[in-house]
Amino acid sequence: MSESVGKLVEELKSLGSETTKRVLMKHGAQEPFFGVKIEHLKKIQKRIKKDYQLALDLYDTGISDAMYLAGLIADDARMTKKDLQRWVKGAYWYMLSEYTVPWVASGSKHGHDLALEWIESKNELIASAGWATLSSLVS
Repeated sequence: MSESVGKLVEELKSLGSETTKRVLMKHGAQEPFFGVKIEHLKKIQKRIKKDYQLALDLYDTGISDAMYLAGLIADDARMTKKDLQRWVKGAYWYMLSEYTVPWVASGSKHGHDLALEWIESKNELIASAGWATLSSLVS
């Protein structure tokens, strides 16, 4: 883990709350995650803006809060098909599969093709990512 990713993970950990964590677990969140509120993630997003490599590195941590933040700071135009395929396969609950991955995919040049591919998946989370990407492109 790079130093910048490590610092961000520590920041996320400090912003997490057990109350938020319990709520998210009732909605399907799985460990590992800290229970960081979206409002705190958006403040970090404003500070970082867009950072392609940092987004990839954060997503690779497997920590749900970091993965969601990765989607907020991802440079959609730089995301490759391979990046997005890796992200959709790593999206282990609906906040990632129906929000994070689709909004990044729909902003990329691969969104339409991947949406059509993903909706055919037997994996429910990947299929929902496809439908969410497609609906994002339509809207």
